[in-house]
Amino acid sequence: MRACTRNGCRETAHVSIVFHYPTSVIWVDHLADEREPNVFEFCDIHWSRFAPPIGWTVDDLRRTEVLPFVHRLAG
Repeated sequence: MRACTRNGCRETAHVSIVFHYPTSVIWVDHLADEREPNVFEFCDIHWSRFAPPIGWTVDDLRRTEVLPFVHRLAG
C-alpha cells in the first residue's frame, strides 16, 4: 500500500500523474510496481479534485477492462 503524495493525506494511492512540461501534457496511468521519482501518486479523492493547469491537456493511459463476452457481440 502506498499513500497519496498530497501533503497530509494518508489515503491509498490509485493513480499516477506525470507532468510532461515540453508538450504541456499530463499523463495519467495506473501505479507502477515501485514508486518513481517525479511521479505524483493520488488517491481517488485527490484525483477527483484534480484540475490541469490552463492550457494543459490530460492523456489518460489507463486501460479499461474488456468484458469477456464482448467479442461475441460483434458477429
